Amino acid sequence: MPHMIDHMLNEPLHLFLAITIVVIGATLQSISGLGLAVIASPILFLIEPDFLPVPILILGCMLSLLNCLRYYAQLRFTNIRLALIGRIPGSVLGVNLLLLLPASFFAYCFIIFILLSVALTYRHIDITHNPRNLLLGGFFSGLMATTTSIGGPPISLVYQNSKLTTIRAELSLFFLVGTIISLLLLYISGQFHWYHIKLALPLTPAILLGFLLSLAFNKHFKQVYLKPVIAVLSLLSCCILLTRVI
Repeated sequence: MPHMIDHMLNEPLHLFLAITIVVIGATLQSISGLGLAVIASPILFLIEPDFLPVPILILGCMLSLLNCLRYYAQLRFTNIRLALIGRIPGSVLGVNLLLLLPASFFAYCFIIFILLSVALTYRHIDITHNPRNLLLGGFFSGLMATTTSIGGPPISLVYQNSKLTTIRAELSLFFLVGTIISLLLLYISGQFHWYHIKLALPLTPAILLGFLLSLAFNKHFKQVYLKPVIAVLSLLSCCILLTRVI
């Protein structure tokens, strides 16, 4: 395993592609609230399957910390408390199911769940920001993040009608605490190893660069773009999951 990883890190084209896609994903997530895992996961998975889920969770944790510092004034922990309460059992279930069921099972279930959620929102049936949906969004986000590294769509669909400043701040805090939970559980279950950190480290400058680029693009991203971006990224995540199981 370490030998294969060393080979990947020494391949200039692979490293360039990985850095580029992480910069794009980090920029998008910093201006819209999500996007890193959805954008970066397919390329990183093709370069090295071990990028998922632990290294991408590490990178996401770093980016969420930067955005929490950036949007500190808008953070309201009480608003995401229910989502985090839901994420804990979702993450625990995900860790255990990883040991019992094939990845295809999760992929098909999540594809159906995401497609139904997006379809409902475009039939004028709003998935409102309420306690029940926060619990459910947090639960499925934890389950998806721990099993596939793509945990953004469920909780972002709950937030899709919120103010842009709110979604940027509160999703950053949710992802920060949530990814820490997932990483701890993966470590306890023996699925988090040193070579995962070794994979993530070369891409940390890309996280910082994407975050800095978002400072320039931030003013061009309007509230009206939020719902379509969430829908597109959610559907893209379905395509990504589908390609893994076909």
